[in-house]
Amino acid sequence: MDNRNEISHRWRYSAGEIFAVWQLMFTGGGGIIGQKRSREKRHSLFFSLEAHSGRSFFDDYLLLEKGSGQPVGDSWFTGIETISGQLVFLHSWQQHSPEHQGLWVVSADNGSLVWARPEIVFCGMLDDGLLVYLPTVFAGFPERRYLILDPMTGSERLRLGEDEKAVSELRASIVPEIRRQGVLLPEIAVPDGNNYEMFRAAGITVSMHCESLSIGSITAAAVHDSDMATGTWRSLLRIWRTEELVYEDLIAEKTSHPAVNGFLVHGGSLYYIKGESELIALDL
Repeated sequence: MDNRNEISHRWRYSAGEIFAVWQLMFTGGGGIIGQKRSREKRHSLFFSLEAHSGRSFFDDYLLLEKGSGQPVGDSWFTGIETISGQLVFLHSWQQHSPEHQGLWVVSADNGSLVWARPEIVFCGMLDDGLLVYLPTVFAGFPERRYLILDPMTGSERLRLGEDEKAVSELRASIVPEIRRQGVLLPEIAVPDGNNYEMFRAAGITVSMHCESLSIGSITAAAVHDSDMATGTWRSLLRIWRTEELVYEDLIAEKTSHPAVNGFLVHGGSLYYIKGESELIALDL
């Protein structure tokens, strides 16, 4: 860590030695929901933190089938679909398919199961509900019956059936999840881009793999260097305020691939993943 750092950690969260922080979303009540995965144990678990303090609401949460108590998706094929207020919508996958399957809705406050509908497939969050479809088969051919559900209860609000025109219009109105949550993600730095001159002054060339974002006077970048001799990568996070370097941290080294997609900005804070298993929050 550079002694010149002018930005301090607000908190640090450790997912555990064998886990990698995999997915993050932000609740309407000022919380963070995350997924962590262990390739070694083929385990997918969830955690919930208060964004301001890093205080844990729950950790090591394993999604279980209601009734049987068996792990959903064999405790591996699960993920976070979306957020609504303090409700977290989790999903599994269709067998032998990249498409998602089912919704299990839990409270971000304590992990309690609010409702579950394993038979439906999520399409998107609307202003007045959830757009989902129910996979069916007629005369041996697969069909989709579309519904709008109440996100609080999972109950049916409107049955669209196979009205593709109505469904297409609704799909077009769906706001992307990143925009819904107010998240700013980095983009790959390119020659003559917004921060090109500053990167060149800092000794960062376009031959390096570099992701960056800017907000106000702050510019953050993850610089990924490859070692041709060993075939491994080293990733460094750097933050400038009005072109003055105010923070840097080594976030990965001797890895088989660059540690891309490892930081974001939300609500005036920057969150980044260090060494795959640690989530760090900074005040900007």
